[in-house]
Amino acid sequence: MKRLAAFLAGMLFAVLCREASPAGEARDPALWQRALAIHRGAIVIDTHCDTPLLMVDEHLDIGTGSKDSEVDIPKMIEGGLSASFFAVFVPNSLDGKGPAKKALEIIDEIYLQAGKNRKKAELAFSADDIVRVHSTGKKAILIGMENGGPLEGSLGLLRDFYRLGVRYITLTHIENNDICDSSTAQKARFHGLSPFGRSVVREMNRLGMIIDVSHISDEAFRQVMDLSEAPVMASHSSVRALCSHPRNLSDEMMKALAAKGGLVQITFYSEYLDEGFLKKIALLREKIKPEKERLKKKYRDDPARYRAELTALWNRELPPPVPVEVLINHIDYAVKLVGADHVGLGSDYDGAGSYPAGLENAAHFPLITYHLLKRGYKEEDIRKILGGNVLRLMREVEQRRTHYENKSGTEHPANAAYQNLKDPSISAACLPGNIGLRGDWPGATASARSPSP
Repeated sequence: MKRLAAFLAGMLFAVLCREASPAGEARDPALWQRALAIHRGAIVIDTHCDTPLLMVDEHLDIGTGSKDSEVDIPKMIEGGLSASFFAVFVPNSLDGKGPAKKALEIIDEIYLQAGKNRKKAELAFSADDIVRVHSTGKKAILIGMENGGPLEGSLGLLRDFYRLGVRYITLTHIENNDICDSSTAQKARFHGLSPFGRSVVREMNRLGMIIDVSHISDEAFRQVMDLSEAPVMASHSSVRALCSHPRNLSDEMMKALAAKGGLVQITFYSEYLDEGFLKKIALLREKIKPEKERLKKKYRDDPARYRAELTALWNRELPPPVPVEVLINHIDYAVKLVGADHVGLGSDYDGAGSYPAGLENAAHFPLITYHLLKRGYKEEDIRKILGGNVLRLMREVEQRRTHYENKSGTEHPANAAYQNLKDPSISAACLPGNIGLRGDWPGATASARSPSP
């Protein structure tokens, strides 16, 4: 039955992609068919989308999708996207104002929708889970957290979020928080990591949780690299040498990531890809600032409406998207600098607003495979970039847990309470009966019975 489901999903993907080229692109039919065959046989992983924002604020049902969502299950099927990390994004503006509650509400919605759509998707907590879910023809949904503010200064909350399935944390977002400085903050607070941030890095290593260095300052990045004993990831960043946004990674940073076995996951947002687009966006932000403030006051009690109105304003003024070749240039630059083993994809769909022409949503992922083939990439390297590298990094982080022993070799004080973290989905699978997730969480499956690596 599982093989039949996987076969049917593959057939549907092939049919949907047959005419999925962007309008006006001259495409080599034979190369396109070869790209589809490679794409269909690969495990394709996107390490960052902000779709939970739409799920919570706009009541998006990922099972049916909508014309406004950039990631949903129908688009994942159409684009051959095997797995996506759904971001639990809590803005820095909520830091110190009980952000854990917001994070828990978002996680709850992810669980509920995974349960509702259990025939088409399943939550995944490990690399082996992704492989297993993919083999059934379903889509794998993973959870990352963007901004560590919801930890609220507590390693206990960090462990709780891990138990709930969070498998990476972007240490901060656009402002400094109590963990570290941001690459876009006007002034440094800690000149890198805070003392609490250093504890967070060590505890994430211990748990087997991926440290995400997108958004953090250069000083914080260097300190994470010095401190972490496991590979780290930039879940959605691009190449600073090609676009000078401080969110992007310098050559030195990418080399440091690769030296530790880490990954740079190239993001699709036009502002991080093209210098000309970056300058136009800076002017646009100044232009719309008065109207943005007016909307913020008008809809201060209705964040969903504010987001909708601001998005509409933004889209009316947005410059034309960059060509898809610009994204491929970033992938190509990174590969030539650090090798195909250390590069992947982190779209930032449903969170950015402008993507290369032809890559407007997750339905168009095969276009990347096509253009990599067009650049002469080998099939083996394409498979790594599409998702194989993420599986490798996840396994390395999972395997480098310190098994709850401190450096003196004695048992960690929390060992008894957290022993089930060796099989993290066991405690997660117990949640429905304990806190009432409508009884439809899909966790009590092979994922909950099979130990993690």
